[in-house]
Amino acid sequence: MLRAAMIQQQCTLEKMKNIEKAIHYIKVASSNGAKIICLQELFNNIYFCHELNTRYYEWAEPIPGPTTDILSKVAQEENVVIIAPIYEREIHGELYNTAPVIGPNGEIIGKYRKMSIPFVTDVMGLTKPMKGMEKFYFKPGNLGFPIFKTPFGVNIGIMICYDRHFPEAARALALAGADIVFVPSATASRTKYLWEIELRAHAIANIYYVGGVNRVNKDIGGSENHFYGSSIFVSPRGEIIAQAGTENDEIIYADLDLSLVSGLRNEWSFFRDRRPDAYAVLCR
Repeated sequence: MLRAAMIQQQCTLEKMKNIEKAIHYIKVASSNGAKIICLQELFNNIYFCHELNTRYYEWAEPIPGPTTDILSKVAQEENVVIIAPIYEREIHGELYNTAPVIGPNGEIIGKYRKMSIPFVTDVMGLTKPMKGMEKFYFKPGNLGFPIFKTPFGVNIGIMICYDRHFPEAARALALAGADIVFVPSATASRTKYLWEIELRAHAIANIYYVGGVNRVNKDIGGSENHFYGSSIFVSPRGEIIAQAGTENDEIIYADLDLSLVSGLRNEWSFFRDRRPDAYAVLCR
């Protein structure tokens, strides 16, 4: 068994306050036995994609860079793996929504760049719409769907927020060998009814653990979007292991039994009975 944890937190305009809060929770999670710890999408900032403003481009930072340097020290001190999604600058003008994975030796194991970038406005005529104009800020990811092998024997896959709406991404991670897929998100109330359904479906269809961690409450100094939290761990059977509330900072945990993944794949035979020879239409 290996314990994983996820941290949902309310954010503020002050980047260092967000980082310091996350570090506090990482240390709490570590003290409770967690060896893999995942933070929410763009964890060190408010969710700024509710408006179009070039000033936010300056918030992007390189990887490695200021935030990952700080968390690398924490990962080493606590002997944990940390997934820390931030706004990445590759070069000026080339910006990504990225989740670096930091190993317990303080080194960056790798990074995942969000592949599917939404542009969501008030198309449904809602009185309090969720606006996510991310295409203005992020270039689509160019690293594919990598798997991150940890020294703890668990293979990690990542989808960031909007990626979870695409079953092809979830399946690609399964075929690459993921034992658990983390889904760091910044999602407000419009899609709450989909959150649990989609994550449980990915776990069942692909027979791996899924951990969805979502921002919570309203960003202090940010938009009026209310992020519903509800971070959730799901077993390969689709069962809910742990779920957070909708209003407050929380840490949730799951004990990962990798024998359950291999056992169910043998029992359910979903991978044996796949028909990739018949799926060419998916690539048209």
